Amino acid sequence: MKIAFRNSKPHQQFGINAFSNIAVYVINLGIGMWFTPFLIKNLGVDSYGLIPLANSVTTYLIIIPLSLNGAVGRFLTIDLQKDDIEGANQTFNTSFFGSLLLTIGSLPFLLGFVYLIPLVFNIPTGTENAAKLLFFFVMFSFLVTTVESCFSVSSWAKNRFDLRNIVVVFSNLARISIVVVLFKLTQPSVWQVGLGILLAGLIGLAGDIFIWKQLTPELRISKSHFNLTKIRELFSMGGWITTNQIGSLLFLNIDLIVANLALGTKIAGEYGTILLFSTLLRSLSGTVSGILNPIVVAKYAIKDFPSITRLSKQSVRLMGLAIGLAVGLLCGLGGPFLKLWLGNDFDSLWLLLILIIFHLPINLAVMPLFGIQQALNKVKIPGILTLVLGIGNLLLALLFTLVFKWGSFGLAAAGAIVLTLKNVIFTPIYGAHIQKLPWYTYIGAVVPGLIMTSLVLLLSYGSTVLIQIDSWVRLIFTGIIIAMFVIGGLFLFGLKREDKDLILGFVPSFRRS
Repeated sequence: MKIAFRNSKPHQQFGINAFSNIAVYVINLGIGMWFTPFLIKNLGVDSYGLIPLANSVTTYLIIIPLSLNGAVGRFLTIDLQKDDIEGANQTFNTSFFGSLLLTIGSLPFLLGFVYLIPLVFNIPTGTENAAKLLFFFVMFSFLVTTVESCFSVSSWAKNRFDLRNIVVVFSNLARISIVVVLFKLTQPSVWQVGLGILLAGLIGLAGDIFIWKQLTPELRISKSHFNLTKIRELFSMGGWITTNQIGSLLFLNIDLIVANLALGTKIAGEYGTILLFSTLLRSLSGTVSGILNPIVVAKYAIKDFPSITRLSKQSVRLMGLAIGLAVGLLCGLGGPFLKLWLGNDFDSLWLLLILIIFHLPINLAVMPLFGIQQALNKVKIPGILTLVLGIGNLLLALLFTLVFKWGSFGLAAAGAIVLTLKNVIFTPIYGAHIQKLPWYTYIGAVVPGLIMTSLVLLLSYGSTVLIQIDSWVRLIFTGIIIAMFVIGGLFLFGLKREDKDLILGFVPSFRRS
């Protein structure tokens, strides 16, 4: 298969990017739906809980390198838009060597932390050494990913997510294949999952380096282009992104750590299993907003502010509707779904599933507005507020679990309350403020997602009362019928012409040259 590295026309590339991102999401969804019960069956729910825990902990340890690269995408896009090759090389090399130094400097802390794993967390008896290996492989793979992100930023800056997605698919398939083979050849253990993650990360690094060379041949690895002035500029923005990221992680990644320490390995494993759906829905939102962010930055580079406002408002509204449809189906059909997916022992987690994901249509709908903050380099205030509220989420989670004894429901409730306060009140108002727009500009765009969620939940739960859903065929058929009914109603009565055009833009064949 021959891969085209030359960009299509802008409207065609948008459709290609969108279609490829959705395709990758569907593939990853299928992988997650199959791989999770496969791991639980082979490892047990207690040991399985160590895998999302390792991913969660590792994210905190490498947050500074990742945040630095989060700033690079903005500056590199602007440099390339202006044909400033010298500036682009300084941005890339400053990011590359800075990330490399930070990665090397992280190694001693990584090794020390791995040694202390059995003392820090609750580890199932007899799996202490396997747990250490799991954490080591996962942490090292994240360091590989940190370096990889320096090269993947070219596909971001050049708006070629389709090429990046090819790498993502191959690395994910490699990860699953490696683990399955190791499980077949030897006694299944969590360390094998970690090894699969590491090897897949190395495959992803090789793929991104290849694409980087093809898309941006003007960029070269050169120590002479490492620029202290540029690194101060990157760290100025990256530092506040780091603050924001730490706060976000206290929202999104603290649950599993608190669950392990306060509730034990079994409950932590169950919670990690249900949390998969929140992760997948966040991935879907990132898929969509990830397409739009480079466009917003590019429009900022040419000072096209009206287009930024129009596109962002549309995106918030449509994101809420899309996530609302998915969440409504999951909540309403959650009981029979969990029985079919994991077995009768897990259907009791249905209410936990609802508590974890019901608020997401509101909280994920505003993700396109984060691109505005990044494009305008207005990340200081969101960073401070997110950190403060993230700490509040941690304290609330500890209060609900240790004092009120609400167990895993307390963890879910804490995150839902604090995250909703942030994204319903602050994020849309701040997005309007930094664009000098009326404060209510984006507020109304958040509401349709909540309406969609409630409507679909009632329809899907009602179907479980009227129909005995005891097979995958009945479950899938019911979900498809409800989704088609709701989507058809939206297209006929609920969407504006420009909304339909944007949605159809996600399918390349609908776009005209």
